[in-house]
Amino acid sequence: MTGTAPLPLSAQPPISTAAAASTSINGTRLIKKLGVETLGGRFRADRTIGSSFGGATFSGTDTETGHQVFMKYLICPRGEGERAKFMTERDALENITECSLDDVAPKVLHFEEFDDIQTIALVTEWIDGELLSTWLERAHELTLLERLSVFHRVAHAMSTATRNYQHRDFHPGNIMLLPENLVNMGPHVSEINVKAGVKVLDWGEALPIISGSYDDEPDHNFVMLAYAPRMIGGALTSLPPEVLRPWQRSVHFGGIYESWGLGLLLYRVLMLQPLEGFASIGEYASEVHNGGLHTLVNRRVAELAAMDLPGGLILSRLFEWTMKEAPQDRADMSDIGRVMWDLRYEELNITDHRELSRYFENPREYVPIGGWRFSTCADLD
Repeated sequence: MTGTAPLPLSAQPPISTAAAASTSINGTRLIKKLGVETLGGRFRADRTIGSSFGGATFSGTDTETGHQVFMKYLICPRGEGERAKFMTERDALENITECSLDDVAPKVLHFEEFDDIQTIALVTEWIDGELLSTWLERAHELTLLERLSVFHRVAHAMSTATRNYQHRDFHPGNIMLLPENLVNMGPHVSEINVKAGVKVLDWGEALPIISGSYDDEPDHNFVMLAYAPRMIGGALTSLPPEVLRPWQRSVHFGGIYESWGLGLLLYRVLMLQPLEGFASIGEYASEVHNGGLHTLVNRRVAELAAMDLPGGLILSRLFEWTMKEAPQDRADMSDIGRVMWDLRYEELNITDHRELSRYFENPREYVPIGGWRFSTCADLD
């Protein structure tokens, strides 16, 4: 990161994970020189956060309200791909905040294009909270049930956020946990009042789930669709294996792309350590294609199944389901949320393998002996 006196990590909206800056900005000097340090007559850039392919980011102030804001600029993009990513991030944030009952992404406050200086600017609300990456550093201080509660919150937020857009860069540095007093989940909470207390940040790698199908779509949708099969975006730590196989269009409905990352997070929440570290894309690709990744996942599933975990064998099977290499066989986000609902609120416990298979054939249709405690609410998760 660049700039002086960086903000505390827990307050910093993460920056795109791409490798280098599209333009070098020394503090606010360049945007002042370009005359765009204040946007919409009210949003003033104050302090540099950082820069990347996705743009340069600043902490700013809404001079009308005095509130802190997050500001992002793309100056002289190096190609139509960079511009399309920036535009798609704006679209994704607007779609999520317009269509979601739960506030799971930052709200767009202002967007402006300056064609004469080849600059685009985006202003969103500032998010205060604790990054999931920071939370994981202290997760060993919490009970397993407390950790599973946070995992459930993240799964719910991701399911809500990815209904129309793949995030494609899910990792702990892009998830902000809000204070627990803002969380409102459970069997006695109506669907319209559910609040996971989670914000999904940095949509710079996002891709519309349905794109390139209609003539009236914005041009950047078609650009993203053309670029996506030829580029690897997002963090190596959460790339699903299909990224390294022949491209298949429209196979990621229901957050299938991101549920792989949720599986990795579940393992870390349970074991307090990552599943595995790969030194490079090449090493990861090799493990995908030679069967090493499949063997690793099976070994970890067996380890979890041998542990005394809440719900008996449910969590080990859920982990296995999220880590299916074929996306069509993988749990989607709502599946993960439903299983966590049954485990946490219904206190479902299954140790019989036959019963376990019956449950995971379709958790939404399964009914345990004696029925559900909250049957009228269970599908709302």
